[in-house]
Amino acid sequence: MEPQKLVDTYFSLSRPQQKAELARLRDSRQDLQTVLALTRGPQARSAVRILTDLGGRIGPFIGDHISQILPLLRAEDAKVRMSAAQLIGDTCAAEHVDDLIEALEAEQTMYARPPFLLAIGRAKNKTAEDYLRSYSIRSDIDKHILEEKNALAKALSNFVRRETPHVRILPSDVIVVTTPNVHVTMEALMRAGMKPRKFGGDVAVTDLASFQQIYKVRAFETAYIYLGSCAVADLPEFLASRESAVIQRTHVKGYRLEVKSDSNEVRLDVIARCVAALTRLENSPSSYSIEIMIRIRDGRAQIFLNPLIDPRFAYRKKSIPASIHPGVAACVVSYASEFFNSDARVLDDFCGSGTLLFERAYYPYHTLTGVDISLGAIEAAKFNSRYAAAHPQFHYLDCLKFTARKYNEILTNMPFGLRVGSHQANVKLYQRYFEILPGILHNGGLAVLYTHEKRLTERLIDATPQLEPLKRTTFEAGGLYPAVFCLRRRHS
Repeated sequence: MEPQKLVDTYFSLSRPQQKAELARLRDSRQDLQTVLALTRGPQARSAVRILTDLGGRIGPFIGDHISQILPLLRAEDAKVRMSAAQLIGDTCAAEHVDDLIEALEAEQTMYARPPFLLAIGRAKNKTAEDYLRSYSIRSDIDKHILEEKNALAKALSNFVRRETPHVRILPSDVIVVTTPNVHVTMEALMRAGMKPRKFGGDVAVTDLASFQQIYKVRAFETAYIYLGSCAVADLPEFLASRESAVIQRTHVKGYRLEVKSDSNEVRLDVIARCVAALTRLENSPSSYSIEIMIRIRDGRAQIFLNPLIDPRFAYRKKSIPASIHPGVAACVVSYASEFFNSDARVLDDFCGSGTLLFERAYYPYHTLTGVDISLGAIEAAKFNSRYAAAHPQFHYLDCLKFTARKYNEILTNMPFGLRVGSHQANVKLYQRYFEILPGILHNGGLAVLYTHEKRLTERLIDATPQLEPLKRTTFEAGGLYPAVFCLRRRHS
């Protein structure tokens, strides 16, 4: 499309059409110059928008023609000024932060100010930081006040450094842990001498001497300090009232807000209003030290603080598609631990990046062996092994052919057939696997199978007389409900 026609029709094009035209345009310096010239005509709004949508991809071109871009910061059309500020922010903010500040000081249109603040933040230098930290909100309408506050917070996030929280809690503080299975986690906490109780679908503990004490237990996913609950409409005021407590508990200010809601519209509205309400904490989604998590259901909100200091799974440097969450793996291991043999030769023949074996290593064993048909999985497992307390032997092999040795325990995450593979492929794979499974287990040996293919697995267990079911339970994992089957190899 010719540059003039593109400028004339740009806002009427679909997003895919716009992307296709932009991809062609960015490679033609002559066409870019034509579009740039049109920024001084009646189609200035669409011409500047085209350059802005190209952004950093045409940084050198913008730098060469900055003398023609800077006057757009004072154009009569507010939309042109906004796009010009964004364009400079995306390409050369550091070199022209003074121009952006001067233009913002002169800006009288309330809704036009946020792009200037964001562009100044992109400069990431002391001049920008000093200006933004001394900036006062100038809008006087609620909607524009909120937009300006959020833009200022996002701009300032460029200057937030990630720090390690120094967490302080009181004995009365409620520590809530998320888990794939409440009963498994409660039993693990009780074994550690704690007094857990159910907290909806989670588990709560109080009377801890320190927050770090919760990490003595591995069988849960994430630990939070519970900050309380309120009506969704009251969230901004509620969070503002807890702001000092969050700082006192963690001694850091950079945070990320995570909102879980069935409605994305509600989620976005809550994020905008809550970020604007927090004036001492600094919203920094790209460099945060703590996370504030909000769950919304039936008009009510629960608020939690995650200090992000969990040391339990530091070995997890690499993962692969469909990798088991390490907290879930720890729960699988904890659930089956009553059947473990301290002198066991342990095998995971769908080992992936090794997580189940690394978690099994926290109980006594003799040897650990992992097998996977994916070379990428084995490479990830070997890499993780460098950072783990145990160092299993990992082999790049088809588990169906790895039948020469017998093991006391087999502990494995069976293919789900969702993100990788399919149910049809699993039917054949599971059938063949159950044919070899009794033969690679010693008499009395233990098999722990974690799988989403529950009915298929049940049928195969029923059809395999050498295997005796011991127990099973269901987990919740990312909206799925896989099961853990504990089986015993009957004596011949």
